Amino acid sequence: MSPLPDLVPRDSVRVGESEIDDLFLPLEGVEPYDGGSILTVRAVATGGVLGSLICCSNVYLGLKTGMGADATLFAAIFGFGILKLFEKSKLPLISGYFGPHENNIVQATALGCIGVSFIFISGIPALIQMNLLGASTGADYGLLVGLTFLAGFWGLAFTVPLRNLFVLKMARPLGLVFPAATASALTIRALHANRSDNAASRRNLVALSITFGVSLVWTVVASYAPGILYTWNLFWWIYKWGGTGIISAISWGWLSWSWSPSLLGLGALVGPNPAGSLLLGTILAWGIIGPITVHLGAASGLPMSQKYEGLMTYNAFNPATFVTDPSPRYWILWPAVFMMLAASLTTIAMEAKSYGRLARYGVRQIRQTIAHHTGRRFSRAQPAGQGLVADSSNTEGDEMVWDPVPRQYRVRWWEWLGLGIISFILAMVLLPVRFSVAADMTVLHLVLGFLWAIAVIQVYGSAGISPIASVSKGSQFLTGAILRNQVDTIGVDAAARSNLIGATISAGAAQAAAELIQDFKTGFLLGTPTRPQYYAQLMGMIMSTLLAPGIFLLFTRAFPCILDATGQYCQFATPSVTAWRVVTVGVLQPVMPISKSSWITSIVFVIFGVSLTALKSRLSHSSTHASWNVYIPSPSIVGLAMTMPGSNVSLTIALGAVASALWSRYGKQSYAMYFFAVAAGAVSGEGVGNVVLSILQITQVGGSQLGTKVGCMAELC
Repeated sequence: MSPLPDLVPRDSVRVGESEIDDLFLPLEGVEPYDGGSILTVRAVATGGVLGSLICCSNVYLGLKTGMGADATLFAAIFGFGILKLFEKSKLPLISGYFGPHENNIVQATALGCIGVSFIFISGIPALIQMNLLGASTGADYGLLVGLTFLAGFWGLAFTVPLRNLFVLKMARPLGLVFPAATASALTIRALHANRSDNAASRRNLVALSITFGVSLVWTVVASYAPGILYTWNLFWWIYKWGGTGIISAISWGWLSWSWSPSLLGLGALVGPNPAGSLLLGTILAWGIIGPITVHLGAASGLPMSQKYEGLMTYNAFNPATFVTDPSPRYWILWPAVFMMLAASLTTIAMEAKSYGRLARYGVRQIRQTIAHHTGRRFSRAQPAGQGLVADSSNTEGDEMVWDPVPRQYRVRWWEWLGLGIISFILAMVLLPVRFSVAADMTVLHLVLGFLWAIAVIQVYGSAGISPIASVSKGSQFLTGAILRNQVDTIGVDAAARSNLIGATISAGAAQAAAELIQDFKTGFLLGTPTRPQYYAQLMGMIMSTLLAPGIFLLFTRAFPCILDATGQYCQFATPSVTAWRVVTVGVLQPVMPISKSSWITSIVFVIFGVSLTALKSRLSHSSTHASWNVYIPSPSIVGLAMTMPGSNVSLTIALGAVASALWSRYGKQSYAMYFFAVAAGAVSGEGVGNVVLSILQITQVGGSQLGTKVGCMAELC
């Protein structure tokens, strides 16, 4: 879910003194798989715990910012640290030899845990906000488990054939390095290269544990005095000290930041370019465009408090005034959404040559299959069992790629196909019967999930960034165009439900597939057997299917404002949820409810987004100017920031990025040793801390019941 830095150069990687020039073949220096058991209780349990921590964090971060943390390196590094400690112990089930392939199983389980959390920060809350899943106070746990199962397992079902396509056969022609996956494989190899030195892993584990504990405790303690310990608003202090003229800037969300371990850690992890892009989007939306729209009368706000004269809210969503008198947030939302969509489509379109190669490859495979069954010789194929997975035609740059996994350790065709059939049957029963989604629309949503997976994997593999937040809008616009003509027949609610549920399933499946293909890339480089890897992903997905709905319902019960589309203030900005809901409302109208001035600005931002995307792509492929890319903002992240009200999130993430940059410059040794442990512990600690905080809220002993609102802006905490 989160934008990741390009962790691995496209053509080569330097680790210590060894240089690896080919990232499309299994790594050298990794001990070969010996046929032993790697799908162990300790690996699955460790991966499940680590994945669950990131799952909690991503639901929290996603509802707050629309972003999330990646679990690839987190699981690889700390899975190693945890299991290495118990390797020589006498404890049953957790002692014994621990190698790189079992380390990969830890990662596979963890990635299975986080693959479907995306739907709980996007489509599911939007459905509940629009009262399309029942009462606005929540949804049935069993119902959410069913939707989670459907999205996750439909995505998991086609990861095996997509592995063969994107990891084995087309990785080199398409330039799919999978940066995070490759970095993870190199890290695992390096960690296991010197088995006698456990000091570094112990230090990392201690740093992670301390940071995690401090982050968790801080989150809970700060909730009892958030205006003093957690969220600081400099302009509000000036107002309280007599500077009443600054009330207008406060209304626009300035100047606020939070001492949030997860947001600071996220800023440290994503780096300066994404953090700077977020800050740019915030300045554009709430420092320039918003005030201009109000000044020109294109948008307006509402009084926020009778106690504080002049304090306004600019975040209202009133469908009756979307065209005639929208709020600045609604007015700005459309340029932001269209820019994100345009940037993602441009990224995909710039890979047109790659899709042409995919199409030609598919045609060749069909022709070879037909020729094979008719008895004609079709290529100089290698004998069965040799492990070669591609033909030797070498057309369009295709090459024979050796699958390091012996045939007996690969996933059987009936295993992934059977899971796909079960998911398909569930969809054809659950969606039409429970949600009144037509059978033909259900099939379309499932097909779109597969097609979006191809697009997302393509971008993920080449750039290390998932475009799912923007690509999912494609489902909403496409199915909305179909359902708009059926509104008079089936009703607005039924059409909106079909649109949102379908987009949720297709986007969730695509994101899950992309996450798991990334894990398969790590396994390919390490020579990990795919069958235990697949079952580890399956077990992680089962854990997530049961955990993620519960975490989401816990958060929404403790903070009901998450599901209140009419509320003027909430601790959770829910930017992705808002975009999903508003797009659904818009695409089902006979005429899109967008004012003329917002339309014109949207066109300008589309051009801006396309231009920046093309420029970044050109620079990334330049041998002389690639370093300039860090100074070019990401239009997708700029657009995401424009959907978030106020400056709090962007400023906090920017502070984390600045702190990370200063640490790396002035403390290189400690940074290299502890940075990832500290950042990951901070992110996961606050996520779990908010689970504890939610329980305290529900039991009426939380900060809102027993704490103080001193220092909070307008007593809103």
